[in-house]
Amino acid sequence: MNTKDRQTFHLRYRNMINTLRKEIKEGIYLPGDFLSSETKLMEQFSLGKHSVRSALEELVKEGLIEKIDRVGTRVCYVSPIQTTLRFGVYPSLYEEARLKEVIAMFHQEYPHIKVELIELPYHQVESIKSLTELGIFDVLTVNVFDFNYFKDNDGLALLEEQTVLPNTYPFLNDLFSAAGKGLMLQPFVYSPVILCYNKDHLREQQLLEPDGSWSWDDLHQLLRQLKGMNRRGLYFHLFSINRWPIFLIQQGIRFERKEDGSITIEDPARFCELLQMLRNLIHEEGMYPVGLGNYGEEILFMQEKVSVIISSYFKLNRLKDAEFNYDIAQLPRGKNNATLLLSIGIGIYDKSPQKEAARKLANFLTSEGVLSYIRETTYSLSANKRIAESVETLHGNKPLRMELYREIAANYATHEQLGLTMSEILILGDCLKQYFSNLIDEDELLAMFSAKINAQ
Repeated sequence: MNTKDRQTFHLRYRNMINTLRKEIKEGIYLPGDFLSSETKLMEQFSLGKHSVRSALEELVKEGLIEKIDRVGTRVCYVSPIQTTLRFGVYPSLYEEARLKEVIAMFHQEYPHIKVELIELPYHQVESIKSLTELGIFDVLTVNVFDFNYFKDNDGLALLEEQTVLPNTYPFLNDLFSAAGKGLMLQPFVYSPVILCYNKDHLREQQLLEPDGSWSWDDLHQLLRQLKGMNRRGLYFHLFSINRWPIFLIQQGIRFERKEDGSITIEDPARFCELLQMLRNLIHEEGMYPVGLGNYGEEILFMQEKVSVIISSYFKLNRLKDAEFNYDIAQLPRGKNNATLLLSIGIGIYDKSPQKEAARKLANFLTSEGVLSYIRETTYSLSANKRIAESVETLHGNKPLRMELYREIAANYATHEQLGLTMSEILILGDCLKQYFSNLIDEDELLAMFSAKINAQ
């Protein structure tokens, strides 16, 4: 069965369930009434006998109908008790996964389950862990960094172990698994970190587009020719936990933990040289728009005030209305070609009093029908390999190299390659704010980091 046939079947199957459920609830079928025969249902909904029986079985499980041997299917509908699920979500998913629309679809399919969306704070993973411990969420979205923080800080006991689904990318299952526990989050959507550039700006200067052979020096030379009045060459959230670590990972920087608990760098000279390069880059006149804090890269890019940004497939959703030509490329190479793998998984609170309803929501979010809808309406990548590689985004000004993620899959890396815990990475990032602001030098940076680590 090809993709189109699968989607048609899924729509017919869900249509039968939703139609019968609605007719029962609205009183078209009253308690004690018998539904049409399976043969008539097959004709009405253009489904086979096995599919009709499977759909009826779902309604049996919901308590809406009962099967009477050799007689038929009888309505036994009693208005179910309303269940409320509290779903912790990153606000960016409203755009990156059309989450409000998806939840509306869930409400249509499960009218007796109400989902209350609770927004999770960014860059405050300890707060998310504490709220989970308090039982605030029944279901929650968790990104890779936050999952590893949970893992470092005995937080995995808060999550229910899940079953591996067919067609999910194995590397995403590995990402959200833990030794001795199995899969703790169901992979949902993902993206590598990528380079995004304004093609029109390059054409104006007759410059070549970046490719997989480029180094950061190559990009630096390009940026010098692109910067100009009211336009900067490069922008990215320097202090984002998903940006500055890439430069360290690409240079093979790794931290070592000694027996006494102290932390050292395997190659401190290379570490300092890298930081100097990066600091010189962002402070070069006309190169980088300093002083913007967390101002969105995509906003400046859409305004054509910056020519190149470091972005992701998630953030490309903000460029779908761009009125100029742009494209994507893999990040320039350092000592290696690594880029960070970003992903979001769906977790179930292990002590949720609405565990069965929570599982229904988690299963719905990671179903092929929902992931196909997300893939068609956004640039975000589905955790389901078949969906990601066979369903295309249907609208928007998408880059020509949308399939880049396939080419660079071997280069995906995680924060764990630095050899630090997630808490220690957060501390290092805090120290780097002073370094990149030219308030301390490399030796002072290392001393500050060591002091903060020892003070934990």
